[in-house]
Formats: sequence, C-alpha cells, structure tokens
Amino acid sequence: MKTKKKINMIIMLVLVLILMTGCKKDKDDSENEINGGNDTDIELNGEDDKDILDEDETTEDETDGDKTNEEKAKEEQVEEKDTVEEKVEDKQEPQQPTTDESNKNKTEEVPEGDKETGTDNEVTQTFSAPDFTLSNGKGSNYTLSDYKGKLILVNFFTTWCTYCREEMPAFQRIYNKYKDEVAIIGVNVQHDANEKPVSEVLNWLNNLNVTFPVVFDSDGTATDNYYINGYPTTYVISKQGEIIGYVNAVTEQDLENLISKNK
Repeated sequence: MKTKKKINMIIMLVLVLILMTGCKKDKDDSENEINGGNDTDIELNGEDDKDILDEDETTEDETDGDKTNEEKAKEEQVEEKDTVEEKVEDKQEPQQPTTDESNKNKTEEVPEGDKETGTDNEVTQTFSAPDFTLSNGKGSNYTLSDYKGKLILVNFFTTWCTYCREEMPAFQRIYNKYKDEVAIIGVNVQHDANEKPVSEVLNWLNNLNVTFPVVFDSDGTATDNYYINGYPTTYVISKQGEIIGYVNAVTEQDLENLISKNK
C-alpha cells in the first residue's frame, strides 16, 4: 500500500511539473509575440519617419527651386534696368548755342496764350526770319530787314524779367564792341499784361545805359511770329536774313561765342 501511494505521488508530481513547464512555455511564447510585434511597430515607425524626412527634404528642394527662380527673375530685371540706364547715359545731349550751362533755361514764363518754342535750340533747317517794323517809342521806326548784311541778335524782353535785366549790360558791351559788324535790336513785349508803359520802359533802359535800338511790340505780332514763350529769348539771324537759332538767358561770353561762330 505504501509503495502504491508513493507511485501515485510521483505521478502527480510529474503531472504538476509537466503542467508548470507547459504554462511557462506558453508565457514565453506570448511575450515573444508581443515583443516581436513591438519590433515590427518600431520598424514601421522608423520607415514612416524616413518617409516624412524625405517629404520634408523634397519640399525644401522645391522651395529652394522656386526661390532660385524668383532670384533669377529679379536679377534679370536688374540687368535690364542697368542696360536701359546705360543706354540713357550713353545718349548724347543735343548741342546748345549757349556755352554757359548755368544760364541754360533761365527764362520767365510768358502770359497764357502765347505760342510755345521749347528750350535753347539750334535750327536744323534754315528759313527766313519774320520781318517786322516797330516803333522805338520816340517817333522812329525800325525794320528788321534793313539790317541784312550783318549778323543780327533780336532780344525779346520785359522789364519785370530778372534775367532780362541781368543780361542787358552784356548786350550793351557787345554792341559797343561789334556795332559795325553785328546788329542788336531789343524788342520789348509791350502787350504783356504785366509790362510797364512805354515811357517807364524808356526810363528803365536809360538807367541801364542802353544805347542799341529798342522797339516796342504793342500788339504782340512779332512776339507771336517768333513763337516766344519765355523771357528773355534771343534769336540769332544770319547776314542773309535766315534764322540760325535762339537762346535764353546769356552771358557776355555766350554772346562772344555766338558772334565768333556765326559772323
């Protein structure tokens, strides 16, 4: 009986050991499966992260590409602008009859309604100077065509024009020096609404010691025929009676140069 009990106990112990071993194996297998699944998830996550990085790099490359295109476009615009500026700088200024650049475009504006002439200029196509016969305010008349055979300077002026007054002494000195070769005629624009009466203009001229002929354009015909739009304006007329060009405010040296060039 004792032997039989021992055998039964041994069998029970063996069964218990077998059961315990089986449970442990199942537990190990379950843990391995769990760990294996986690490894797979990690690998998948790693691949996802790699894809995200690749997409970011691609986006950055595309952005860099777009930025490069924009920069290229801006550079091309800058180059085109520089080219245009170079062309403008290379373009030569037209030749002016005046030699003193500080006097260029020094004019007083004329009353509204008079015709426009433009800036200092030389006439490229010669044509006859419009003739006129005007009074000097003292009972004598002067006719432009009577001075053919001389270089003629016809100066249109007003007394209220600052530049007109400043250049009068220069005209007088040139007249004193060249009166046998050059005719100087002053034309006072009497029809200008702001101009003084003839008597006051004569006093103004006397105070400046002007002795060259000065006539008065009372109705504006001569002023219109010469398209005066600024004071002073001086026309240069050849010995043949053709217009050479016209200038605005001048210095004595400017007048010397005009005479030397055209007499």
